[in-house]
Amino acid sequence: MIKLKNGYGIVSDGKSYTLVQDAIQKSKDGVETEIKKQISFHSTLEGALQGYSNCRMADLVSNFDLGLKDVEQVIDKLKEELKGYE
Repeated sequence: MIKLKNGYGIVSDGKSYTLVQDAIQKSKDGVETEIKKQISFHSTLEGALQGYSNCRMADLVSNFDLGLKDVEQVIDKLKEELKGYE
């Protein structure tokens, strides 16, 4: 597994890649279990990293009010982060 920031990760079955996110699953009887929630499936590692980038941007846009200049800065930071995984 490749551990990414903010609870994301990438797992592989040897043929494809799955972007996952840490989550808590609650059963009917109230028991909470930590799981890896499947976010998206990809044929390449590069595709999975792009999926991660898209999810992070969506997280930021949904949680913060960003101006266009802020978005540009966030995109630049994400690109730098992704370079670390190449």
